[in-house]
Amino acid sequence: MPAKDAIHDIVKAALIKDGWKITHDPYTIQYDNTRMYADLGAKKVIAAEKDKRKIVVEIKSFLGLSIMDDLENALGKFVLYRSILRVVEPERQVYLAVSDETFANVLGTTSGQVVMRDLALHVILVDVDKVEVTEWIEQSNTAK
Repeated sequence: MPAKDAIHDIVKAALIKDGWKITHDPYTIQYDNTRMYADLGAKKVIAAEKDKRKIVVEIKSFLGLSIMDDLENALGKFVLYRSILRVVEPERQVYLAVSDETFANVLGTTSGQVVMRDLALHVILVDVDKVEVTEWIEQSNTAK
């Protein structure tokens, strides 16, 4: 299993604070002879709908030597996990969790927004100082 990201515990605590129940840490994705490990699995019961919402979260702090390498790694995992989960557990939605600062410097840029739209990226923004979720972004692919 891979090592935990630098903000793993902060994101986990922020999700719990936001009403999510952590069901897996890490979340194992098994398909055929392949086993992958996303950072977290969580669920939330939506009382008004009497329904459960299930997510898989990949956490990235972008603290490596190259932001582009970190971005490639994060996006690659997001797309891989989403593709496999569509087959084995289609009710789970994949999210990339990043700090507010990372979002502003990477995904919030003009080029980052193009990538988010193209990949229909779902992102959880976390304030690492307050240990809270600040925004859920569910991007749709609007490319023609």
